[in-house]
Amino acid sequence: MTNRSARALLLAVALGSAAHAADSNADAPARPKDSRPQASVTVEAEEPVSSSPPYPGGAEKLAIRDYIVDNSGPIRECYEKRLAERPTLQGKLIARFDIGPAGKVIGATADGIADRELILCVVTAVRKFEFEKPLSGGKIRIAYPFKFEPRPAK
Repeated sequence: MTNRSARALLLAVALGSAAHAADSNADAPARPKDSRPQASVTVEAEEPVSSSPPYPGGAEKLAIRDYIVDNSGPIRECYEKRLAERPTLQGKLIARFDIGPAGKVIGATADGIADRELILCVVTAVRKFEFEKPLSGGKIRIAYPFKFEPRPAK
C-alpha cells in the first residue's frame, strides 16, 4: 500500500469514527443545562512509530479502534473530572499500550498533556480494556491519541 493510499484510508477511518460518534450521540439523553464547561474527546488516527512489538493492521486495527471508541466513557470521565478543577485543560494525549496474547492490556503509558492526574486516570482506564486475541498470536503495540478540549456551555 502506498503512503497516499494509506493516508486516504486513515482519513476515511477518522471520518467514519466521527460519523459513528455523531450517530451514537444523537440517541443520548439530554443533559441538564449547566454553566460549567463540558468535555469533548476526539479520537484521531495515528501511524505507528516503532515496529517492536508489531502494530496491528487492516481489520484488526479497525476492530481495536472501534473497541476504544465504544469504551471511551471512562476516559471521558477522567477528562471531565480534571476539567472541573482546570477549566482550560486541553490538548492531545497519546496512550501507548501492549495487548497481550490473551487480548488483555499488559502495559500502558500516556503522555502529551502536562497533567499528571489525567495521565494516571487514562492509563488506569486503558489497563482495564480487554480486546480480542491478536491475530498474530503474540502481543501487539498500540499508540492511540485522544484529543481533549472543553466544549462551550450551552
